[in-house]
Amino acid sequence: MGEIFLVTGEHQIGKTTLCLHLVDALRAAQVKVTGVITLRTGLHDLAVNDLVYGETYPLTLPFSSEGGVRLPYFIMNPESLSRGARTLEQSFPTQVFVLDEIGPLELKRGEGWVQGLSLLQTSTYQVALVIIRPELLYDLITRLSISVYTVVYVSEANREVLPALLYDRIVTTLREE
Repeated sequence: MGEIFLVTGEHQIGKTTLCLHLVDALRAAQVKVTGVITLRTGLHDLAVNDLVYGETYPLTLPFSSEGGVRLPYFIMNPESLSRGARTLEQSFPTQVFVLDEIGPLELKRGEGWVQGLSLLQTSTYQVALVIIRPELLYDLITRLSISVYTVVYVSEANREVLPALLYDRIVTTLREE
């Protein structure tokens, strides 16, 4: 288990954008980055950016669908959740692991990418970036039973400088190992 950054911030503040910038910069520096990033593609639509296989695919079904895993604002596609779960399993060993995002589906219902939580505790990585909503941060920390982590709060005031600051911290951590 490596260094864990819990990236949090209000809805639509730029947590995923931060991850995307970091992934691009780290990969340009020849760092192995794996995991999943959840992209908002519409009001009720999400997609998965699969960092292992380099694919992007829909995570949700149309909001008028009858099937799927229903949440207040999304209907999750069970096949896409399974596909993302396989990606999580194939993400290790790695230098940097990205899990965007752990939400109510995982923490409240025990569904979705819940195995990502056990992978954080048992797998080989040097750095992990976990995206989490502020209201779920305590639940995540309690569930993981980790004692060392860094909370990174994304705000309007810092979201432009955070990618460079986190990049420097991650690269320093990778050099130390």
